[in-house]
Amino acid sequence: MNNVTHLGSLKERIVYNWMRIRGAIRNYFILIFLLGLLFMGVFFNRIFIFVHPGEAGVIWKMFFGGTQTSRLYQEGLQVLWPWDKLYIYNVRVQQVPHDFEALSKNGLPIGFEVSIRYQPIIEMLPRLHQDIGPEYVDKVVKPEVQAHVRKIVANYLPEEIYTSEGYLLQVIRQGAMAAMNERNIALDDLLIKRMTLPDTIKAAIERKLSAEQLSLQYDYVLIKERKEAERKRVEGLGIRDFQRVAGEGGMFGQYLNFYGIEATLELAKSTNSKMVIMGNRDNGLPLLFNLPAADPVPGAPLPPATDINTLLSKETKDLLEKRRLPEASAKISVQNEKR
Repeated sequence: MNNVTHLGSLKERIVYNWMRIRGAIRNYFILIFLLGLLFMGVFFNRIFIFVHPGEAGVIWKMFFGGTQTSRLYQEGLQVLWPWDKLYIYNVRVQQVPHDFEALSKNGLPIGFEVSIRYQPIIEMLPRLHQDIGPEYVDKVVKPEVQAHVRKIVANYLPEEIYTSEGYLLQVIRQGAMAAMNERNIALDDLLIKRMTLPDTIKAAIERKLSAEQLSLQYDYVLIKERKEAERKRVEGLGIRDFQRVAGEGGMFGQYLNFYGIEATLELAKSTNSKMVIMGNRDNGLPLLFNLPAADPVPGAPLPPATDINTLLSKETKDLLEKRRLPEASAKISVQNEKR
């Protein structure tokens, strides 16, 4: 009976004590929850890190050895302890402009405006962060390119640089690429956007180039004139051979007669007002194209004025009929002259 009484009183005390501390426990959990919310609100950006496309992260841990070179954080949401820090790098191909001056072989300053395309080597990003840091562009990329440009330009004169820009750019690119690879940076390309020479050097180079082009032009003119002289020589030989053949065959007079007919037809085609003085020979050509007869008779009278069709030779009439030209009997005055 005493045991039952003792258990009952113990149960009552437990219930009584629970009723007393229940409010305190509830307040304690509410306090912890509020403190947790406050903690999350204050350190949210240090706990939840978003790595965007084209980026990668390197973590630094306060209590576990600093920079972790064995792990690379990829794209996506990353959850960290608030006392650790995640350094995010852009691993895409990037471009940075850079302007500087370099001295040529004779000590003249030459201005360069270059465009550098680079990209950090993703696999070596933790080592790059540990050795150089996020400012690797200003610490390595620009100085390396500038140093190699100055090193190469110092071996050439301004006019040599001006005329061999492509070769120099290739040499500079190769040297800068090798130096940046040692620093875990990949040089994608190096472009020279502008190269500014002193005004006096620029004017001298332009005069030299103009003189060279003028010399080449003169060479071309000489070659052209030589070929033209050769053409005229061949043409003269052809005319000489033609005249020799025509003269030996007795056809030279007929040849000239044919060209006279051609000229007469051209005159007939003309719409201008004109007076044509016809010849007094058997061919009936205008006086301008009249050829001497085969056997001229001194003092022979000219035939009386008559219709123009009676003055045309048979060849001229045939040619007029073939070409269907209007007959030249348009009341053309015919004036005969005595020899």
